[in-house]
Amino acid sequence: MTVMRCETRFSVDRTRLPGRELMLAAFRGLSEGYHPVLHAAAELAVLHQVRDRTPAFEAVGIDRRRAQLMRAIDRWVILAAPLPSVIAAEHCETLGMLVDRLAAHSVRLFVTLVDAPDAEFYDEWVRLDALAESYQCLIDELWAGSRCLPVVVH
Repeated sequence: MTVMRCETRFSVDRTRLPGRELMLAAFRGLSEGYHPVLHAAAELAVLHQVRDRTPAFEAVGIDRRRAQLMRAIDRWVILAAPLPSVIAAEHCETLGMLVDRLAAHSVRLFVTLVDAPDAEFYDEWVRLDALAESYQCLIDELWAGSRCLPVVVH
């Protein structure tokens, strides 16, 4: 498994959800300290790397672990986030699902497409950036109480 690393490190506030920069750093193994959501995000990225090289019929265990990590993220958010307003709009997916999608796109960009043509790399970068921005907006809305998450059984 190849995980790209650089010298930049980010510190972690364990009382809030990590922002987009910390989340993207976690996918690349760059976060410092311990935050349960970042720890799960980093493991999701590794699982996506392994899953990309695993035949579909052998990926059941990997997908089971991904579901466990998504549930762990969702549980942490339920316990840590402020209660939403009674008029809060429900988001279309859980935070765990969104982090899993971010992990998949991050692995695709920084591992799978590292030697791809510039146009393909750029297109994936734009997708990852847009998804990371939607993550940031969601966590800001969660902490403001203006958004709630669906209750989903993984």
